[in-house]
Amino acid sequence: MIQSNYFTDNADLQEHFGQIIDWPGIIELYENGFADAAEFRKTKNPRYEMAPSSVEEAQQYYKEILNSAGEIAGMHVSQAAQAIDREGLKYTDNNVIHPQKMIDVIQKYRDAGLPPIAFRRKYGGLGLPSVVKAMASELMYRADTSTTIAMGSMGLAGILEKHASEEAKEKWIPKMIAENYCVAMGLSEPDFGSDLPSVRTKAVQRDGKWYLTGTKRFQTVACGLNGGPAIMLALARTGEGTTGAKGLSFFIVERKDYKVTGIEKKLGLKASATCEVALEDSPGELVGKEGYGLVRYVIGMLNGARMGIAAQGVGLATAGYMEAKKYAAERIQFGKPIQEIPAVARMLSRMEREIAAMRCLMVEGATIVDRYQCPEFNGVVSDEARYWEKIANTITPISKYYNSEMCNELIDDALQVFGGSGYTEDYDLARLYRDARITNIYDGTTQIQVNAAIGGVIAGMAAQGQWRQYLDSLTKQIGKNDAISDIRARFEEVVEAWRKFEDREVKEGMSFEVVESAARLVNSLLMEKATLRATDKATRAKLNAAYHVDSLATVTGNLIRLRAG
Repeated sequence: MIQSNYFTDNADLQEHFGQIIDWPGIIELYENGFADAAEFRKTKNPRYEMAPSSVEEAQQYYKEILNSAGEIAGMHVSQAAQAIDREGLKYTDNNVIHPQKMIDVIQKYRDAGLPPIAFRRKYGGLGLPSVVKAMASELMYRADTSTTIAMGSMGLAGILEKHASEEAKEKWIPKMIAENYCVAMGLSEPDFGSDLPSVRTKAVQRDGKWYLTGTKRFQTVACGLNGGPAIMLALARTGEGTTGAKGLSFFIVERKDYKVTGIEKKLGLKASATCEVALEDSPGELVGKEGYGLVRYVIGMLNGARMGIAAQGVGLATAGYMEAKKYAAERIQFGKPIQEIPAVARMLSRMEREIAAMRCLMVEGATIVDRYQCPEFNGVVSDEARYWEKIANTITPISKYYNSEMCNELIDDALQVFGGSGYTEDYDLARLYRDARITNIYDGTTQIQVNAAIGGVIAGMAAQGQWRQYLDSLTKQIGKNDAISDIRARFEEVVEAWRKFEDREVKEGMSFEVVESAARLVNSLLMEKATLRATDKATRAKLNAAYHVDSLATVTGNLIRLRAG
């Protein structure tokens, strides 16, 4: 793979960081009047030592973290990725062995202090807004998915910051950071993946302590890293005879208290351990309140999880595009580089504009998550924060669906640019192709994301609906734009055509067309919004124009399908 700093070598990412993102607005919201810096001046608590005390300091702090992540990802992880993939994992007697090269590059992330990227400074984390975490994830995923998943699994415990007791937060989060814990999300079971209300793992209470019994499947790095510590955040049924979502609670279970009974042999992610775990009267620590495990805690963490996969999609697609672009410039056929062949140039052009749209969507979704989460952390939940939560509940499944599906399409195009060479294991495209395929499956398939988004889109498009208000606010920011006006008009017709269906099953079957149309419209709006602040407006305008044509074609095609029933 290309060896470089993956933050500084990406012009579009640099433009987002330096010009497009509204840092004063984000920093004012997230840093809460620079309360952490004030806390350090008052107490000298080392957890707050790196807290910024101004907008300029905050932006510089975020930039240094991204530069460090980009340097390690592009200079070290990317160069080891192919060897890590080829060596893969070994499983013997309840233990999983990861490639040593993988452990070595993860240590570089650790030495740079990057693993606690998901946590606030109060508990020993780096204290980063969601948009910075998303950009850092993009950089790392561009280098290698297996390594990034293993290093970043600790971030799953971010749910503890919101829902665990203060005592549990202080007990677990600093410990996980100091001892480099892996964290698995113990949701899926052999018979229940997305159907979480049917989970059968049981938790019983004896002498004031909880004990769990059951089997969990698809538990990523539940094994820990080569003997390192791990916990599983397990969903389990509490109370005799309970059924459905309200009977489920959330527990912390330590690695020493469960068995890893096997690992999956997968199409991709060859060095990412996907474990089956057996709980046999395993001690567990209740998180939050009994019975709130699914209805509040797991559902509440979905927006962050969706944005994590959206960032993964951007990272993988960027890797494919950068590799294909380089190959196309170097590969000579018919006396010229293949990048000059119109059919190849067309593919590369589409990849460039789609990644630009994906990154806009990632940045917007992450920013919106902060807009509703930060006020809650700061103790004041306003009507504005509630509005943004509603928008987040629609735009995050759209982001996950769109970026994962488009990631697969673009990696496929990148492999096509390589031709027969791309189909071999000599180049990284084969690994990227295999690794990309999971993005539109795990953490909720595309079909699940469409189901999660459709209600927010349809209800939100009522006369005073929140999704309509959101689209109107973006439209107002960009001003008159005939191309987007055409897309918006077709989208309005798409919504009305869907509403006319009386059969529920038909509606469910045609939901994709509505959500895809919503995604194309939002992306077109976000690309124009980005251009307002960009330095190279001419280049962006050209990308935008081509993207809008694609969007209009897609939305029009969906309208035809809906009208045909």
